[in-house]
Amino acid sequence: MNTECANLLSFLSGELGEKEKKAFAEHLIHCPECAREYEQMTEAWNSLKWDFEEMEPSSSLKAEVMNFVFEPDDEVPMRKEKNWSSFFFKQFTPVTSGLVLAFLVLAVALLYSNIQLKKELAAINLPMEVKTSLSLQPAHKTAVNMNTDGAAYILQQGEERRLVVQIQNLPSLQESEVYQVWLLKDGKRTNAGTFKPDETGTGSLTYKLSMNDQFNQIGITREPDSNSTKPRGEKIVGSS
Repeated sequence: MNTECANLLSFLSGELGEKEKKAFAEHLIHCPECAREYEQMTEAWNSLKWDFEEMEPSSSLKAEVMNFVFEPDDEVPMRKEKNWSSFFFKQFTPVTSGLVLAFLVLAVALLYSNIQLKKELAAINLPMEVKTSLSLQPAHKTAVNMNTDGAAYILQQGEERRLVVQIQNLPSLQESEVYQVWLLKDGKRTNAGTFKPDETGTGSLTYKLSMNDQFNQIGITREPDSNSTKPRGEKIVGSS
């Protein structure tokens, strides 16, 4: 690079005198390398933002900077903490602050109560007892259902009772058909739900018993659909 090429940046920024500017402009015509760099640098130079607004620094700026530099380190966090506390309390009125505090206290109390309740329930750990079991046998000794049998159990845990019915070797059903469980006492029937067996003919049902559900027999019928309010199909199995 010769001496003329070194003036490229000064020429671009307008720092050359009138004589040097004319000389370098002549140099650009005969120097392809400078001409190429000048074109690239001119595009970059023109893309810069030079629209700056000068601002007069405040008279206390120097004092503030010096105080920040030379003040003890332990005073800086304290001042920041005070500033944050002041900012926080400015955002809330006394009434709002009281409501927020009351809400937090209530939330903590509810959380504690919930934890205590879970501990008490876990401590109780009530056992599951089989209160009653009934054998379910085919209603008719035919070739279709002679192997069908099962059992029904009443399980009790605390004051809660559930009826569990399990049947094996049930005849297969048509698309809309279901097996329906009935609870019987003194000729009165209560619907205990419906179920469908799996591919092996095994079916099961769990029914939550209420305090009013009293029965001494169970019957299972084959119904055309799940909308029966009383038996419409044949009885398949039942308790004796």
